[in-house]
Amino acid sequence: MMSNAKTYYNPLNGEYTKILASSADTGGEYSLLEVYLMPGGGNPPHYHTRFTEEFFAVEGKLGLLYEKDTVYLEPGQNRLVPIGVEHRFFNDGTEPIVFRIMLRSGQPGFENFIKGLFGLVNDGRTTKSMIPKNPLYGAALLYWGDTHLKNLYFYIFSPLASLAYRLAKISGSEKKLLKTYCGD
Repeated sequence: MMSNAKTYYNPLNGEYTKILASSADTGGEYSLLEVYLMPGGGNPPHYHTRFTEEFFAVEGKLGLLYEKDTVYLEPGQNRLVPIGVEHRFFNDGTEPIVFRIMLRSGQPGFENFIKGLFGLVNDGRTTKSMIPKNPLYGAALLYWGDTHLKNLYFYIFSPLASLAYRLAKISGSEKKLLKTYCGD
């Protein structure tokens, strides 16, 4: 595991995330993140097509939307989210919670997604819904994080996403985003 793991903070959803073990650390086997989530914090429902996520409750009660069901994990409990299953995490309690997420296989792109998105949020370069104001940054983040949303904006944007990602690469936007937020 990574020593002196850096903490990334997202003030819009009350989330602090540490990359405890990067894909590089584990030879690509997995990425391990630890999340400290404030009351009321969480993320929107989404799914992934390239990796599974396994959630491990550490402190407090972790709320998970798993497909259409709400599940609560107590410390010591875990839940595997297979590829393609819509899910979200949240804290609807009154105290902060801590949980870990293991991504299999390792996901350097998702690690950069966290760094880039949280950096943009902290710099005021997203909407309050965490959508980057620069659509090319948004395209790069969605690609890196393999994050798919089931909402109108995403359905409208999806057909253009691969084109927008190519434009992000060609224009240097992806490189700038990496350099600004993802270099450790």
